[in-house]
Amino acid sequence: MQCCELKFSEIRNKDVIDSDGDKVGEVMDWIFGCGENVLDLKYLVIGGGRVEEFLESIRARPDIDPVVRLEDVDSISDTVHLKVDSETLKKTLDPGVLAETYITFSKLSDVKVVDSDGIKVGFVIDIWFDKDNVMWLVLGGGFFEELLERLKAQPDIDLLVPPYFIETIDHNEIRLNISKFQLESTCEDEYNKLQRQLQGPEPHDDARYAQLRLGRAPGRGFA
Repeated sequence: MQCCELKFSEIRNKDVIDSDGDKVGEVMDWIFGCGENVLDLKYLVIGGGRVEEFLESIRARPDIDPVVRLEDVDSISDTVHLKVDSETLKKTLDPGVLAETYITFSKLSDVKVVDSDGIKVGFVIDIWFDKDNVMWLVLGGGFFEELLERLKAQPDIDLLVPPYFIETIDHNEIRLNISKFQLESTCEDEYNKLQRQLQGPEPHDDARYAQLRLGRAPGRGFA
């Protein structure tokens, strides 16, 4: 599956169409394998519409959603097209789909992000795929909001953290391998570099104004 130059928030709620041309549902969540410092996207979780999701939220029916393996995704555009029909899809309750080391994005977004000294700096608000299909974390929270405000950056700019900034990832914490001070300094340096590259007043039509990347594209990292 290629998600180049896309965020999870841009894929969520897209209709999912199987190989027979039938609508299966909508993309509702992602399931990741969670390694020592690596996130490995395993499945797309498919919801069955707003009424069904409401019934699940009030526990009026079991939360059993179909999931799609990455290798079964044919393409992503306005809709997500599958290579297989809906009858072959696994469910969230099937063995191995939600293993102990796996985590959904909805739960990942609640995990605190701390610096190398254990100081909380924010949380994950999105996932972004670069042109090489490498995943970057989009971070948010009070620290980053205050930092971007001080830099006079656009309020809706995405703060992107590359995989090699990650020391460990588990269900309770995402630890960076740099300190809060280093993170702040890197953010300021990269924003000043972006300003020099674009050489134009804000707001700007250049798409690069929507992103602030804390580092260069990694050669490897998140799967």
